[in-house]
Amino acid sequence: MARPEFPSAPIGAKSSNGYEQPQPFTQLPLEGLPLDDTETIEFGNCLIASPVTYRKLAAGNRWHCQIVVEPDMFHPDQSGAYMAVAHKEHADAANKCHLRPGDRATMIGTPRQEVIELGNGERQVMDYVYVTDVQVCSRSPRKSITAFEQGK
Repeated sequence: MARPEFPSAPIGAKSSNGYEQPQPFTQLPLEGLPLDDTETIEFGNCLIASPVTYRKLAAGNRWHCQIVVEPDMFHPDQSGAYMAVAHKEHADAANKCHLRPGDRATMIGTPRQEVIELGNGERQVMDYVYVTDVQVCSRSPRKSITAFEQGK
């Protein structure tokens, strides 16, 4: 007698009479399930406010920095300070931009808010952007810090 979880013939194989064997399991469609309501937003005029941190981790790389979003012509209603965070392949792509404080970039991602309870009972709201794409708009001046260049 065959065990039901291990069929005697391969799935989709034709039987000896020429017909396909019926599939014992069927996948239900995902029509009725609620989808994740995350909305991707483009932050157009982001000023990099802190040095970028990039960490290589076993579970996936992590990239983060603080940004200040200022209103511009295409995004007049966006403003505020955010922590930009990227994970795994998005972190690798963001790290390739080599952003430094003072650079301006356009970031596409999902905004989130996190409420943190402090030890004294106060609550602090942290705004995050989980970045999926970074496009550099302008760079701050890069100054050489070598001893040779400082001696000139």
